[in-house]
Amino acid sequence: MTQRPASSQWPAAIRLLLAAIALAVVLAPWWLSQNAAREAFPGFELSSSSIPADAQPFFLSEEINPTSPEAKAHSGTLAELPDGSVAAAWYAGSGEGARDVTIQFASRRDDGKWSAPRTIFDRAAVSAAMDRYVLSLGNPLLLPESDGRLGLLFVSIAAGKWSGSSINYSVSDDRGETWPGPQKLSLNPLGNLSALPRNPPVALAGGGWAVPIYEEFLGRFPELLWLRAKDAVPMAAVSRMDDGMTVFQPSVVPTSAANALAFYRDDSGIGRVMIAESSDAGRTWSKGQPSTVPNFDSGVCALRLPDGRLICAFNDSTSRKRENLRLAISSDGGKSWRTIATLAEEQGENFAYPYMILGRDGHVRMVYSARDTCIVYAEFNTAWVDVQLAKAEEGRP
Repeated sequence: MTQRPASSQWPAAIRLLLAAIALAVVLAPWWLSQNAAREAFPGFELSSSSIPADAQPFFLSEEINPTSPEAKAHSGTLAELPDGSVAAAWYAGSGEGARDVTIQFASRRDDGKWSAPRTIFDRAAVSAAMDRYVLSLGNPLLLPESDGRLGLLFVSIAAGKWSGSSINYSVSDDRGETWPGPQKLSLNPLGNLSALPRNPPVALAGGGWAVPIYEEFLGRFPELLWLRAKDAVPMAAVSRMDDGMTVFQPSVVPTSAANALAFYRDDSGIGRVMIAESSDAGRTWSKGQPSTVPNFDSGVCALRLPDGRLICAFNDSTSRKRENLRLAISSDGGKSWRTIATLAEEQGENFAYPYMILGRDGHVRMVYSARDTCIVYAEFNTAWVDVQLAKAEEGRP
């Protein structure tokens, strides 16, 4: 008669306890390293932009990819480079999650002209560089380093859709002209499975970034990716912002070295942008509360103007087509808001995923997706904002 192994004769409770101990031994170094890495970042670095000296209202809107052949161009990102030029990236292909999706790149030089969009990463190149299967790409995010380098985060999908995604990192030494093969960031024991970047990174004192990301695996969760990329292997850690499962895609706006607001997209049906607060440099957050900004499960982006006011880009169309894109402003730290401008509105069309940064000249620079195929660049100053606010208060269009 075959004798069963002694371990199989142990009571189930003991086997469960041993399994839990083994799992803890495996995970403990990761937990400890993540906490240590997160604590290594001292606080937010506020923008040094000043209120623009130009008194005349300024507003510009133009397409970056006017002759785009792709059916889908989406999730744009911007960065201002040390020489004053602006870089943009987005993903494009026949559809979200399609095998032909590529990461596209263009730059706007001193003459105000955008370079022709070009592919900087496709699935074959990423698969070869990292020696692993890649089904599709998505969600790029640019990181302008103070030393002139330009970092890039983007998603690769191994299977399915966003729940099978991972975040990868590459850095260009020549303002985006060339990009070395990316490396996959290891953010958790599952290899950062289901993590995606979306909104602008927040600079940290002493260097590094707090990058708003989110997970789409067994729910939706907003997080911060703490990243310092000075070394060959970036220091990275992740902290959860909210466990509510309905708020995600955070937009983080620091108001001091220790204080910040987070603006969440929400899919619970409440129909409002949700706002949370942090008073410890983003390590912990309050529960998100509904703001007065209407929004029905679509991407939002916010930033702090040089004069301290807050501005938020959002959709308030109840249609899943996201038929408009508007701006609202707050003068009391996000407690109350007034819609001041409509950037785009067209029945049956789609205007989505606004992304805003503040230039060193105090101008707001933004990109958003339009009609599924276009990436639109917009730029405006505080004088233009003031004109729009005055019109809104007077009830004028």
